[in-house]
Amino acid sequence: MATPGVDHPEERAVLDIKASSRSDVLISFVEEVSGSELVVSVGEDAQKRRVRLDTGEHVELIWRGPEELRSLPAQLVEVVAGDSPTWRLKVVGPASRGQRRSAVRAPMSVSIEVALGDRVLVGTTVDLSEGGTRCLLTGRPGVAKPEIEVGAVLPVVVDLHGDRLAVKAEVIRRHAREDHHSELSLRFVGLGEKREDAIRRRVFAELRDLRSRGLI
Repeated sequence: MATPGVDHPEERAVLDIKASSRSDVLISFVEEVSGSELVVSVGEDAQKRRVRLDTGEHVELIWRGPEELRSLPAQLVEVVAGDSPTWRLKVVGPASRGQRRSAVRAPMSVSIEVALGDRVLVGTTVDLSEGGTRCLLTGRPGVAKPEIEVGAVLPVVVDLHGDRLAVKAEVIRRHAREDHHSELSLRFVGLGEKREDAIRRRVFAELRDLRSRGLI
């Protein structure tokens, strides 16, 4: 008997979809599971644009199982149009251990601390993935913004609702702002599989919640 979450993704699960005709990874949600078929939302690319695939396309589905990433081969058999278009997929092989394909990102706000010399800058994330974050650091009116160089590697603490992850992060971009706050894009460095999984679980939970509330 097939085990949900292990042999196939469960309904409402977040999916990475790797299509044979594309080099990028798409994000999707499971709408329905029935025997050897699944109905999923049409995959979106990194810019949140729905992607067109032809029927017959072979895809790899990757999801977060109870203990590890899982993977399932499938084939697109029907594209169902509508306000919320879906893909009907037919399973064409057994599930196996999945390999990480992408750093799925979710819009979410959690506390973050960035150490700059002997100063600790505090703020919140704008979005988060196991690959990094875009964050807004709180400043004060009349106080000069801190000089943060692109390329600098800084100690960072991300608070996942009580689970404080201390990591290193490289500043990859400074975003221009007219106010006294600082907005940065950071790339996590040397995160390690355990901490990557902790962030990924939190990100996937946030995506499922947003999906259930009709916000994505």
